[in-house]
Amino acid sequence: MRVAYFGSGRFGCATLQWLSESEHEIATVVTQPARPAGRGRKKKPTPIAQLAEQLGISHQESENVNTPEFVQTIRDIQAEVILVIAFGQKIGSKLLALSNCRIINLHGSLLPKYRGAAPINWAIINGDSETGLTVIEINEQWDAGAILGQTKTKILPGETTDLLHNRLALLGPELVGQVLDQISKGQDQPLKQDDSLACPAPKLRKTDAAIHWSQPAQKICNLIHGMWPWPGAFCQVPQTNKSKAERLTIARAEIAPSTPSAVTVDEANTSPAAITPGTLTTEMTIECRAGQLRLLEVKPENGRLMSFADYVNGRRLSAGHQFLNG
Repeated sequence: MRVAYFGSGRFGCATLQWLSESEHEIATVVTQPARPAGRGRKKKPTPIAQLAEQLGISHQESENVNTPEFVQTIRDIQAEVILVIAFGQKIGSKLLALSNCRIINLHGSLLPKYRGAAPINWAIINGDSETGLTVIEINEQWDAGAILGQTKTKILPGETTDLLHNRLALLGPELVGQVLDQISKGQDQPLKQDDSLACPAPKLRKTDAAIHWSQPAQKICNLIHGMWPWPGAFCQVPQTNKSKAERLTIARAEIAPSTPSAVTVDEANTSPAAITPGTLTTEMTIECRAGQLRLLEVKPENGRLMSFADYVNGRRLSAGHQFLNG
């Protein structure tokens, strides 16, 4: 089939690589314009633009694919399918109205669950046990088109968003290949989504990543893994001889078993005293409203990623030190 590929992010790189090696013909690759990045703020092409260049595939940048001029450009190439993956622009009505051209999208969730910009993050944040990929036919609504194919996978214990993102991306070629094969043979069977089961996956904000130690340990652990690597779940840590607390981003954590030695005891009553959430225990875990959390990897403000043990030793923290909310 003659395919036009619309994409920008890393999520679609494996599928574009596969497409270039398949029996399908790539009519063109369309991506977002290069943007300033890094400390020098030099313009950097999208991952898809870089891959297309490496593969020797014709590609073009577009600030807005819905202009009459660009729609005509796409019409002229006479693609049978437009494949959209992590593109970053909404496909408008004029493109959707192209005749003899199917417009499909690879989405990182089991639709209708997690419609929106951050489906992988929210699946982890909400503690789901499985997720997957869905290929849909694009319509006027975000991620609401008919389902053409799905594949499922378990969310692994301790899996962060970047790890799950990369694993899902590698599942993309097989699913897209199945759907393209069905379309080429006229055997595709679009399935309307059940809108009553839909839930949103909105774009993340930095404020979403603030840790509140009064929440259960499992919920905080899910937040940490779902927010890594961006925007990064964070708390505030008071520093000795400093008036301002240090912002600490947490990359990985795990639930720690509660132990008697981790609890402060009121000697007069010989019973556990009230534990303040956020307290560092003798086992170097942190008390939460329900359970304790063992931090594994952290990133201090303006610092490098390091083990929590190195952070504690470097800051000379001890049991009873209070970690504050983000």
